[in-house]
Amino acid sequence: MKSFRKKALALALALAVSAPSAMACTLWGASGSPVQGGGTILVKNRDWRPQYQEMRYGKGKLYRYYGLYGGDEKKMFLRGGVNEKGLAVFSAAASVIPKKERKEMGHAKKSALREILGNCATVEEALEKAEYFKGPEFLMIADARSMVSMEIGAEGAYQIKRVNNGTLAHTNHYLSPDFGALNRKVRPTTTKRLSRIEELLSEDHAPWTLWDLTAFGEDRSGGPDDSIWRQGGKVETLATFGVWLHEDALPDIYVKVRYNPWDGGHEDVYELEGKDLFPPEK
Repeated sequence: MKSFRKKALALALALAVSAPSAMACTLWGASGSPVQGGGTILVKNRDWRPQYQEMRYGKGKLYRYYGLYGGDEKKMFLRGGVNEKGLAVFSAAASVIPKKERKEMGHAKKSALREILGNCATVEEALEKAEYFKGPEFLMIADARSMVSMEIGAEGAYQIKRVNNGTLAHTNHYLSPDFGALNRKVRPTTTKRLSRIEELLSEDHAPWTLWDLTAFGEDRSGGPDDSIWRQGGKVETLATFGVWLHEDALPDIYVKVRYNPWDGGHEDVYELEGKDLFPPEK
């Protein structure tokens, strides 16, 4: 067993060294009348090189949150989550910009995800945290009343698209004309995944449940590299994280996650209702 573990870990490390900077995620959601029972549903498929992941609780100055973390066994970083006030934030990499250039474009000193989840209760409060919107990336922020797709460019510039009654989706390239010059190298996977998730969201099957929208994350119609659920390539889908945000109630979640790099095809799947996700503090 130890020998198998060592071989699998060596394979994961080899992929991490050899993989191109085509890191990716697919983000999508619906708010208002397209949601059965009302509220907002937000979903993230996390695509990355095989690595360790955890689902973990955190706490800011004000609120508890539950998030998806990824990295190595020694250090993991928050990749998205939902807090006890019903605010969710997911991120996606701006991989159309070379990694070296992205690093040179500056970043906030603190994690926008952690600061928002730990200290904000609504989309409006999150949007006031402009000091954390630095460094190129994409965010989707949602509460029970609305959701926002945010594109962050250079030097703290950003654009938002807000929906109170409808759908949103994003992958890994800029959609705003103001940021078109930042699309240095748009890989086919990012445009194909965006086209496919928008196609699924446009089909006349609403209102959707949390389980309907997370099922979109299983779509494999584009092959191993260009599907919403990617498998078999150097970059793979490692998790689906879906949240249902309600008015005046705790959020519900759906999670499908690979905890270890070598566990592709053997992900853990679970659902938690709000009362179980955020039980009363003692």
